Amino acid sequence: MKSARRQRVVYRATASRRLPRVSDTDAAEWQLGERLDRLIATLGSNRVAEILGVSASQPSRWRSGAERMSPQSQRRVLDLDYVMARVLQLFPREQAEIWLTSHNPHLGARPIDVLRLRGVGPVIAAADAEAQGAYV
Repeated sequence: MKSARRQRVVYRATASRRLPRVSDTDAAEWQLGERLDRLIATLGSNRVAEILGVSASQPSRWRSGAERMSPQSQRRVLDLDYVMARVLQLFPREQAEIWLTSHNPHLGARPIDVLRLRGVGPVIAAADAEAQGAYV
């Protein structure tokens, strides 16, 4: 009896377009740059610097590429961008900025301070409470 020979199948990967990964520093910097530009367009460079706790010239140096953002500044830009996007769904720009920098009864502090100390979660919860009319 003849033994059946199995044909060996070899997998060959086809060339595919390389997609940017989160760990790809160029892609990450491009995304951060877009978010920083959006924040500056909304709040102004000096206000963004003040909220992020950096010198007034820092956002300009980041935008021009003269200086790279530290990991801490990167996280702060991402957090602030997310919070602003959510708060701008509730209020016009001027009122959103006031909400961010004024005492909030849900938080017991200013949202910007809570963002720096405790992160995005509590600030988004306060924005959600505002959206649901908790303080009307």
